[in-house]
Amino acid sequence: MTAPSQPSTPAPAPAEDRAPAAVPRRHAARLEWVDAARGYSVAAVVVAHVVLWHMTDPGVPIAGVGASFWDRVYGLMGSVRMPVLLAVSGLVMARRVRAGFVEGGLLLRSVRNYYLYVVWLVVYALFYAVVVEPTLPHRVDGVGDVVRQLVVPETTLWYVYALAVYIAVLGALHRVPAWVVLTALSVLSIVMHVTTTSDQVWSKVPELAVYFALGVYGADLLRRLADRASVLVVGLAGVLAAGVTLCGRFTAGNEVAEAVLFLVRGAAFLVLAVALVAVGVRWSPVRRLGVALGRRTLPIYVLHPLWIALVLLAAAGFAHDALGDVLGSPVGALLYPLVLAAAVIGLCLATEALVRRVHLRVPLFEMPRAWVAQLDRPTQARKGRTRA
Repeated sequence: MTAPSQPSTPAPAPAEDRAPAAVPRRHAARLEWVDAARGYSVAAVVVAHVVLWHMTDPGVPIAGVGASFWDRVYGLMGSVRMPVLLAVSGLVMARRVRAGFVEGGLLLRSVRNYYLYVVWLVVYALFYAVVVEPTLPHRVDGVGDVVRQLVVPETTLWYVYALAVYIAVLGALHRVPAWVVLTALSVLSIVMHVTTTSDQVWSKVPELAVYFALGVYGADLLRRLADRASVLVVGLAGVLAAGVTLCGRFTAGNEVAEAVLFLVRGAAFLVLAVALVAVGVRWSPVRRLGVALGRRTLPIYVLHPLWIALVLLAAAGFAHDALGDVLGSPVGALLYPLVLAAAVIGLCLATEALVRRVHLRVPLFEMPRAWVAQLDRPTQARKGRTRA
């Protein structure tokens, strides 16, 4: 992994489908938990990248309690942020993917995601042509790097690339039994986990495909879980997730067992996240914030690495001493990632608002309408024949 902003959609990330302009109130709660799950997942992505890129080696000492706390939280986030984001993306696309390429209009949806990937890959290259600091993470340097990454993603944009791939592949396999697809993708996930390293960003595309598929084929189960979620269900899901996590003590050193545990842990935390969000959105502030973020996932996702890079530059320069004072205190070290992540998300949304104001939403966040119409022509023609 699903583009953002109609207030009534359950959707906005690059790949996902759009809901009708008006949504009956009886369906609103279902749409809200989906939006909120996506919103909080993308917020977790920002927090994780702040911790990974900004706290692991900021050049200043970090208070021990803060370093220990965020090290543990970052480890847990690996089982939550992308599995949940991908599964919810799959859930939103489930009906279309299972209908097949023509019926589901999947050519448009796959190409639209790849289009957004290419656009932002070029934006990253332009950004790093100006911001030349070589130590910044996930750089895109020059034309050669852009050409290579058209096929092999090496930045956080892999999620946008992956959505294009997942939609195309699962759409092509829509007649294959779900259990066959899920089994094959589970095996692929285990193989990739064992044979690749975390710095091989491209490997996340095959490794995490199973979670998008879980959203597609388990859409009804996830919706039922959300409908029946309660504090008790959240508690039971939490116990399950904790139990699976504790199994890591027995798998240490066995690469295959660790890979299987990674897969199962992601599924367990997916259950916990869906139940927790479904209960949480019953409280208005949690619902409003989650939905607001969930309908702006694309600008947050694609822009946050650039804003974090600028913060890293500032921290290495004029703000170095001030950052040392903040991270050196226990309270500062504990709160800093949350405060910085909130600021980065605000800057992403402000940038998207500016893009909208200067009428650059197309091409930066949407494909040109003429291209959309051309790609969607087979689906519309099919619908016309069906009506006739």
